[in-house]
Parts: sequence; C-alpha cells; structure tokens
Amino acid sequence: MNSKSRKRIKSKRGITFLVALYVSAFSLSYARAQTSYPMITHATPVAVQRGKTAEVTVEGQMNFQGVYKALFEGTGITAEVVTPPSAKAPESAVVRSVKLKLTVTADAALGIREYRVASSLGLSSIGQLLVVDDPVVMESGVNNTLEQANPIPVPSVVCGRIEAVEDVDTFKFHAEAGQTITFDVYCARLQDKIHDLQKHADPLLTLYDGDGRELAANDDFSFADPLLTCTMPKTGDYFLQIRDSKYDGDARWVYAIIVTPRPYVTNLFPMAGNPGQTIEVEPIGSAKLLQDRVALRVPQKPGPCQVQLDIGGRQTYPAAFIVSALPQVFETEPNDTPEQANRITIPCGVNGRIGKKRDLDHFRFAGSKGKAVRFEVKARRFGTPLRSSLDSVLDIMNLKGEILAGNDDTFGKDAALVFPPPADGDYILRIRDLNSKGDENAVYYLEADWALPDFELRCDPDKAMIGPGSSTAWYVHVTRSNGFDGPVQIDVHGLPRGVAASPLTIPPALSQGVIVLTAAADAPRDAANVELIGTATGKLPDGKTEKIQRPVTANQEIYFPGGGRGRFDVNLQTVAVTDPSDIAGVEVTPRAITLKPGEEARIAVKLVRRPDYTKDVFLDVALQHLNTMYGNPLPPGVTMVNGKSKTLLGSGNEGHIVLQAAPDAAPIENVPISIQAYVSINFVVKIGYSSLPIQLTVRK
Repeated sequence: MNSKSRKRIKSKRGITFLVALYVSAFSLSYARAQTSYPMITHATPVAVQRGKTAEVTVEGQMNFQGVYKALFEGTGITAEVVTPPSAKAPESAVVRSVKLKLTVTADAALGIREYRVASSLGLSSIGQLLVVDDPVVMESGVNNTLEQANPIPVPSVVCGRIEAVEDVDTFKFHAEAGQTITFDVYCARLQDKIHDLQKHADPLLTLYDGDGRELAANDDFSFADPLLTCTMPKTGDYFLQIRDSKYDGDARWVYAIIVTPRPYVTNLFPMAGNPGQTIEVEPIGSAKLLQDRVALRVPQKPGPCQVQLDIGGRQTYPAAFIVSALPQVFETEPNDTPEQANRITIPCGVNGRIGKKRDLDHFRFAGSKGKAVRFEVKARRFGTPLRSSLDSVLDIMNLKGEILAGNDDTFGKDAALVFPPPADGDYILRIRDLNSKGDENAVYYLEADWALPDFELRCDPDKAMIGPGSSTAWYVHVTRSNGFDGPVQIDVHGLPRGVAASPLTIPPALSQGVIVLTAAADAPRDAANVELIGTATGKLPDGKTEKIQRPVTANQEIYFPGGGRGRFDVNLQTVAVTDPSDIAGVEVTPRAITLKPGEEARIAVKLVRRPDYTKDVFLDVALQHLNTMYGNPLPPGVTMVNGKSKTLLGSGNEGHIVLQAAPDAAPIENVPISIQAYVSINFVVKIGYSSLPIQLTVRK
C-alpha cells in the first residue's frame, strides 16, 4: 500500500448521511451478536526505552476481556499482563484496554515493532510500538502555548497525543550555542496498519527560539511524518510544537518525538552492499557533520534491513539498507545526458542519487532480443523503513533518445519495469524525480537483472483464531512473473501445540489456494507467530532449473470509511487457540467431488454451534465483501450457484452449497476448497469458521 492509499482514507469523508446511518445501524445490530477479537487503535506511551521496564496501556475497540499474552515482532521484548481485565470486570463486561508491563533488553533492535495481544476471545489486530534508545517522557497537562510548555530533557523521546481538534502540544528545552539537535516524529507511521482508524494524523513540527520566533518547521519528511535538524544559534531555552497540519485531532493519535543531539542518520549512500562485506558509507543527516565516511559491516541476510553506524564510539539510530548479492556499481557524474551515460553490465545493482533539482541519471546497457531485463528502484516505499526523498521515474530509450518504455509508482513511490529489447544493441536507462526535485536524501538503489522466473505470495487474513475442535481458513495468493508457470508449495512453520494446517500446493492453473487450520479437541489455549514459505522450481533461460523460495506476506484487513475493506501488508502472521468458538464445527458431505463440464454437485452443510450461540450465520466458498472477491479457491470454470444454494442460515444449522462446472471448464485434479460459515462482527468485519478441506476434481 502506498502513500496515496493512506491519503485516500482521509479523502473519503463525503459519505452521504443515508449511507452513514445505514452502516451505523448495521454495525450496532451485529456488535452484540457474537464474539469479537480485540481491535487495537493505540498505546500510551507509544515508545519504550531499551534496557528498561515500563508499563504501556493498549487501547482499542471491541473487547479486551481475558487478555493473557502479547506477541511481538522480533526479539528483545517480553510482556506481562499487569491487570488482566477479567480480574476486575464481570465475564460479560466489555473491556476497552489492557495494561502491559514490558521488559526491553539492552540489545533489542531499535525502531517500530508490530505486536498483538491474545485473549480468550481471539487475537487482536496489529498495533505498533517504537523501541528507542533515550528516556521516554510523557506530555502532561495543558501545554497548548509557549507559556504552558512542558519542560523536557535533551536527549529524550517525548510521547503524547494530538487528542482534539486544534490541539497544540508545546515542549521547552535548553540547548547550547552550536549544538545540533534532531527532532524525528513517529505518528502517521504508527497509524498505517491500524485496523479501524477512520482518519489519520498529518503532523507538523515547529521550532521556536526563547522569544517565540520561528526558527524552522517541517511537514512530510517520512511520508506524513516531519523531521527537523537544527544547529542552535545561541545558548538558551527553545520551544518545540507539534500539531496536525489541518488543526484536526483525535484521542487515538499518539506520537513519539525523538529529541537527540547524537549523530542522526536519515539515509545512507550507498544504500546497498554485498552480504558480509565491509564497505564505507556516507551518513546523511547530522551524523555527517562529525564524520563523512563510516565503515559498515553489511549483514548476511539478503533483503531490506536497518543498520546502525558507530560514530565516535556512539551508535546512531538505525537507517535503511539493502543487502544484495548482485555486483555493486556506483553512479558517476556527469551523466545528465544520454551521451554521458554510465556503462553498466547486466546483472548489477546501481547505487545513485538525484542530488539536485532537475538532475537526470543515465545508464547505458547492452540488450539482447528475446532476453528481458528487469529494473526496480528501491528508495521510498510506504510502510517500510525506506525513506529517500526520491519519487522515481524510469525511462528506457534507444540511442536516438526515443522513449521505448517507462514507469512510475510500481511499489509505492518506487518505479519498476520489465523491458524486452526489440533487437540486439545498446539502450539507455534514465532515472529521474517525478517533480524534478533533488537533494542529498534522494538516494536510490536500482536493481538491474535478467527477468528470471519468480513469484510473490500473500495471505489473507493475517491471523487465525480457533476454538478447540474448530477450523478456519487462510487464502494464499500467488503472483507469477517473468514466465514462471509452475506449482507453488506452501508450508506453515511454528504452529501452536495442537494446531495442524492442511497441505497446499497451488497448481499452475490457479492463482490462489486455501489452507485450513484445525485445533484438536484438547488443544491448549495459546498463541504463536508463524511463518509461511512458498517453494517452487523455476526454469532458467539456459534450460537449467533452480529452487525458488519466497516468504508469504500477511495481509491485515483494513476498515475504510463507508464500509470498504482494504488490505495492508503486515509482518506478523499469528495463530491462536481460543475459548470455544461460536461455531464449533462445519460438517460437510461429501468430502470429495468430481465434476464433469456442465455438471452440478450439491454439498450438504451442518453446523455445530456453541450452545449459547444462536445468531445469524451465512455460508460461502469464498471470502468476499460488497461484491469484491478477496479469496476464492475454486478453479476456473467452477462457480457457486447462488440460486440453488442455501447460504443464509439465520439461527438454523443446516444449509447447502451447489457447485457447477462450466461446459468449457478445464480438467484439474484434487483442488482443496472449504465451506466457510461466517458470523458478522460489524458491517465489514466477519469471522469465518471452516469445514475440513474438500477435494474438488474436474474431469472430462
């Protein structure tokens, strides 16, 4: 999801009163109907210092009753539930928050961490917490004006909320003449993965001297979050103010401001290197004032990461870096015209920078007819640590300067394209900023490689909540590229005790498949983060084959204003065994179906309900919302016949699904499908309880 995706959430405020009223009424009618998992909206404070223990209050919607565990991305954070909600509230009460006592190790990785809480009711949606290196101080009292400013030490990490319309938070600190201080805001970045936040903050940061004169201001450095670095002109007191750029506010808009005189790094150049090598990098930001070149030992694991630099014996806050096995080359100026283009050899990784306004970087490469080349920029990607200022555009030209191909915004603000040369010979690749901007932060890493067979995977939804004896389903989607047309095997690692996952291999004819997760009748209550991996064999241009393994990206459901359902990439895929589910079982007959083209088959469905659950249930083979399909394991040519299926059960227990194969349906063997019994939490959110897999075959 890119920055436009986040901003579209802000733009959907023109909902008619009638639609809003309908959605509200529908939501209220279902809110009390069944069990709902807790939905995190924010935490206070939203930052924790490593090497310390601190209490954090996690708040949100639906019910935090019975929270017993918290699960974090990465290592170095452990949590204890300080006051379990059930200890002070009756079992029927709806609890909106839980307090956690967090212990952070001294070597815990800095930066944003995803987390969830697990309760007897289910797994929460994703929350985000910031791990920092400096003392955390909280906003206090009324601090809207310079006279009311809260005093803060330097260094520190200031936590607070832009909690109401026209709220302005002011802080006072002392600085010495010539002291360089960086102020980095984490606010909008902490909201992007929130399941249900109808509007998002757009913070603005302003620095004043002791007399109230504005010295500097910033908006939208790290996408919507501001950053300021300022060298103080004289010894004395200064003021820092944060507010929403439109003077909007919301009690859930929490923030953390890193206030530090230590060397600070916004970006690195080069921003990529080979695994395990020691290279020199240029730190961009205040760190450059102390040392313009720093040695960096490149991590071993390929892919995007965050690294810290050692400057004067002190570790900087982390900056984005890319570990790549490709041969690394560097842009060399001048290369502003095709005639000045740097010669590169495919495959390679190019480290460059659009260092000034209207800067153009040209690269010359040899192409072969029928051998496609893949170019991909990695610089600025929404929802990731990549925060270059570059909004890249790629163009491929012939030697006459004629544009043959171009691209903008494939991955957020990063451009990518696959170019099949029409003939043998040299071609020119040009990279530029969309708005002809440029500065020292406009660094980029350009992958230039042959377009080899590949695939990407994602899973919807991002969590599974299963009562003992119950099942639920995940839909795994595969996007094949560069001629890859093989099957992909999906494996699940790290499941909690007593939980099993059905096997899945997505055949060449399909772009998705279903995994059914089942908890044994005696499975103990627990929750664990799991990992999904896809494995396949790709055929190389020379006829050889290679094993391809790719991680499966979890997709969290995001609730848009007006009832829309979106998806946002998250890092945690989590499974929990809960208290008994609303639907204890979905029994189906038969468990194997063979259809001939043009033929129909009827699947009988019987529900086993929890004794106290009598609310509405509806059946489906797919995951869909408002006529948009999000997961459908049926092979091409096979559909559910709505007019012949009994899917809306109300409080009943028996229904059926009728499947039909089209006359031209292609043969396929043993495709796993399942029948889902859905219960609605509100107008958008529903929880699916699955049957065991049904093997579907189409055979002429």
